[in-house]
Amino acid sequence: MTRTRAAGPDFVGVAMTISAAAFFATLGPLAEFGDRAGVGTLPFVTWRAALGAACVGIVMAGAQVAGRSSGAVPLSALPRRDMRFLLGTGLVNAILNFCVFAAFQRVGITLALLVFYLYPAWVALASVLWFGERLDALRWAALGMALIGCVLMVAGAGGIGQLDVIGIALAFVAGIGQTLYVLAARHAFSHVPSAQAAVLTMGTAAVLYVLAALVLGEGASLLTPVHGADALWPVVLAGVIGAGASTYLYISGVRRLGPPRAAILALFEPMVAVALAFVLVGERPAPIQLVGGALIVAAAIVLQVRPRADVGDHEAV
Repeated sequence: MTRTRAAGPDFVGVAMTISAAAFFATLGPLAEFGDRAGVGTLPFVTWRAALGAACVGIVMAGAQVAGRSSGAVPLSALPRRDMRFLLGTGLVNAILNFCVFAAFQRVGITLALLVFYLYPAWVALASVLWFGERLDALRWAALGMALIGCVLMVAGAGGIGQLDVIGIALAFVAGIGQTLYVLAARHAFSHVPSAQAAVLTMGTAAVLYVLAALVLGEGASLLTPVHGADALWPVVLAGVIGAGASTYLYISGVRRLGPPRAAILALFEPMVAVALAFVLVGERPAPIQLVGGALIVAAAIVLQVRPRADVGDHEAV
């Protein structure tokens, strides 16, 4: 089955995607604050996923009670294909988040993000090859500008770190996982509302993390955040802002804009990360970072000023 997207800019979708990128940008500093307080990777990602799912679920329930939403789709009413992909996407979400936070600890945030943010290129290629997306020369140029801008933004911070093969591999796996996540959000379970999809994917990831902790004998470590305020506040913010709000907005943005455009706009995340570093720790952006930011903004403008032709999206992965 195919369906047609309307042509032209979608500024609501753009705002959702850029807001999601901004919220995701908080995760690097929050992970650092959590690590300083003794919160390891597994407890951090577990709390983040569980709190994110809980927050979106509460908002979704409140909207249904207030009559502003039709609520969740009964799982029994979903096609088996959607259920399989929901569970699979939850597994992918669990793997990619664990890998990226583990990569932060092994090679540092800078190098991990450089490798991870190759994923918009993979999304664009997969969308063209598998789903019939049409990216003209101008949009390929936008992708190139955004990727170059991302490299300049992150590399300009310095401190690339050591070439830890395992750490780089973890970041690469996380990028591939993000590619699959983005494509699945758009194509694999289209019958599921964005909020419900966010709850199910994050909830599945949280359950898998808990099971992994129990199997590995790390169950006690999951209680680390409750030992003090210094350990608790980073994981709470990571769950509410860096998981709940960001995941819902990103899934919504992907569905409104399509995977390639949403993935390119997500490259705003390094810009926000640099701004946060300036605000929180007083790190002034280098000139090369300003150039990188300008390229990312230019890419976003290119994506919006030229209306798109109608595109047929294949619904089968």
